[in-house]
Parts: sequence; C-alpha cells; structure tokens
Amino acid sequence: MSESPRFRTFRAFDDPALAWAASSRFRLDRKSAERFGGDALATRIVAALGERRAINVKEVLESFETVARVRKRLRAKQVADLCCGHGLTGLVFAALDREVEEVVLLDRKKPPKADLVLEAVTEAAPWVAGKVRWVEDKVARAEAHLAPETSVIAIHACGVRTDRAIEAAVAVNGHVAVVPCCYTRTARDAPVALREALGAELTADVHRTYLLEAKGYRASWTAIPEAITPMNRVLIGQAPQ
Repeated sequence: MSESPRFRTFRAFDDPALAWAASSRFRLDRKSAERFGGDALATRIVAALGERRAINVKEVLESFETVARVRKRLRAKQVADLCCGHGLTGLVFAALDREVEEVVLLDRKKPPKADLVLEAVTEAAPWVAGKVRWVEDKVARAEAHLAPETSVIAIHACGVRTDRAIEAAVAVNGHVAVVPCCYTRTARDAPVALREALGAELTADVHRTYLLEAKGYRASWTAIPEAITPMNRVLIGQAPQ
C-alpha cells in the first residue's frame, strides 16, 4: 500500500521518504542517526538511541511514522504497546503527549537492550521516566494488564496476534491502532468469496474493520511509507464515547 512522497507526518525527519530504509535493518549508530532531522524532540531521541546502538533503523522509522499518523486519534491517559519488541512506539507516544500517565509495554520476553531504549528516550524526554510498566506475557492475556480506556498500539503483531491486540482494546473500551503483518490463520470466518477475490491480507483487514464497526468503533485506514515496510497499512479504531 503506497503513499505519495508528501506523507502526513509531524515532520520527525527532514527526508520522510528515506529510500535507504528498505535495507536498514542495521543498528542505528551515531553516524546513521545524523541522517535524521526535522522535529527537535524526535531528533534528540534518535541521537540518544544512536549513541547506544540499541535498536535498528527500520524499527525507529516504523515507530515514529506510525505514531505520527495515529497519536491525535489515540490520545488517552494510558497507552499500551503490545507485542512491543523494544517498546519504542509506546515510548515515543508518551514523549510526544505529556498527558500520558502510564505506558504499558507488553511482549512475551523483554529484549536484552530494551532498558537502553528506555534510557535513550528518557534522556531526551525526561517526563517519560516513571510512567513505564514492562509486562512479560502473551498478547492474548493483555486485557488483564490494562486499565479501562487504555489506547492500544500493535506494530507487526504477527498473524492473529493483531486480532488479540484489537480484542484487548475493545475489552477495555480503548482506542486502537495496528499495523498488521503475517496474515497466517487470520479472517478464517470471513466469507470465502472475499478471500478468493481480495486475497488473505486485504480480506483480513476488511474483516477487522467490520468487526470494529460492529462494536461501535469508528474505523479508518492510513499507511506509513512503503519504503520502510511493504506491510504498511495502519488500521485505526476510535472507541465509542
């Protein structure tokens, strides 16, 4: 799913197209961090991450570009980043929106360098310190760790894990934004005609959209730059008030 060169972003970076991102699974270091520019806070976070060599460039781009597109529609006192990896997306959300009181970072296992990522973000945005709660658990059990009306984010939660993230958000009546990937075993109860006509990926996301609408959510789609990842569709659901 492509998007025009002028992305709807908060201008975290001077060059949002970032054609080099497609092969940027290498660690962000001081030199590569210098290629980022634009928004002052984003630049400070990226520079601090580069100093620590704690995360790859692709994950940085995915996090910032997703938050840029969803933050205005997901504002809440509590935010949860599910299947979070290093948790950068949730941390960036809290850095940009100071009214966030708690960030829940949930994954089955906390990565070894997650503390370095947190250290970098809090160096650039000290107000994030003390707001972060790490949870090691399956996304299927996420609801138990979330306060009512927690906004949920899940970037590339593989296959049905995206569905579990959506279910967790609906269970606590929270807004939700997901960037799906790896559509294995998804939308099995969707009409066969749709799967045959549209393919598994589009069918799964159409089905998810209908399910959100059926729960009273206002659903919408957008995308992050395809140069960063071909799995770039963003599904957003705003909870009923």
